[in-house]
Amino acid sequence: MSEKASFIPEDLLYAAIVDSSDDAIVSKNLRSIVMSWNKAAERIFGYSAEEMIGQSISKLFPPDRLDEETHILARLEKGQRVDHFETKRRRKDGQLIDVSLTISPIRDARGIVVGASKIARDITEQKLAQHRLAEANEQLKRANQLKAEFLTTLSHELRTPLNAILGWVQILKDEPRPNDVEQAVPIIERNVRVQSQLIEDLLDMSRIEAGKMKLDIQHIDLAAVVAAGIDTVRPAAGAKQIRLTSAFSNLFGTVLGDKDRLQQIIWNLLTNAIKFTPKNGRIHVVIQRVSSGVEISVTDTGQGIAPEFLGDVFERFRQGDAGTPRSIYCETSDRATWR
Repeated sequence: MSEKASFIPEDLLYAAIVDSSDDAIVSKNLRSIVMSWNKAAERIFGYSAEEMIGQSISKLFPPDRLDEETHILARLEKGQRVDHFETKRRRKDGQLIDVSLTISPIRDARGIVVGASKIARDITEQKLAQHRLAEANEQLKRANQLKAEFLTTLSHELRTPLNAILGWVQILKDEPRPNDVEQAVPIIERNVRVQSQLIEDLLDMSRIEAGKMKLDIQHIDLAAVVAAGIDTVRPAAGAKQIRLTSAFSNLFGTVLGDKDRLQQIIWNLLTNAIKFTPKNGRIHVVIQRVSSGVEISVTDTGQGIAPEFLGDVFERFRQGDAGTPRSIYCETSDRATWR
């Protein structure tokens, strides 16, 4: 075969490359009028060549992206190329797609910029994959955060029964009176059981994945639960000569709730009250019926919470400066306990 016979005209070769490209290849003049439109552009944007040639390229722009063309033209007129510019364009059917644009100036024989060639690659699937990966990473981050919070919460809760046990053991060690032994044994036994339950919670990692603790809802004697919580912290209150009093109404009967979780709440409220109440202070626990259910309030003569920290009262492990005397409460609404 002769060299002449194997020669392919440059314009035909260029046209073949453009038509066979998987990327949209478009040319336009400096007024943004489309001059050429390949088959990939038809597939990606949904418009045929007949529909786009002679029309403004801004036909593809979402309303919030119209100013992009002004900036692109300004760079082209300076002879500058735009590489891998990621943006959004609108298909004929109205669907928004993600595209990566590479735009090069077209010069005439005198070197003057007269237009631009634009290569547009549909990166919608790539962006979706990146979004899914980011979501997966965020879920993993949240799971790790939940795990850390769970373990921190458990370590915090584990200290409460241990402190109660230690307090009563110290009383038995220092003043082993018969009445003390009779009172201490059931309290120590109860706190050992609580400790065991908390360890079981630590081992149940499925609760971490769920992002919450499992509640064992049953009919409970609320007054008995609160009284047990008060008995647990009496040694700690006694060590600071804090007077611990209570007033229970008998009008509410039983309620639906998780006895162990509710007792943990009572312990936490009382432990914090003892911690921040000065020596010879007073802590008063009240259970009373309210319109929404039953209210448990713990009031102390401690330093209180400054107004600017009141919004953080129910945030985990937050502390603030001293403020006004405080009253912290939890309620049972619709016969279910919450904090």
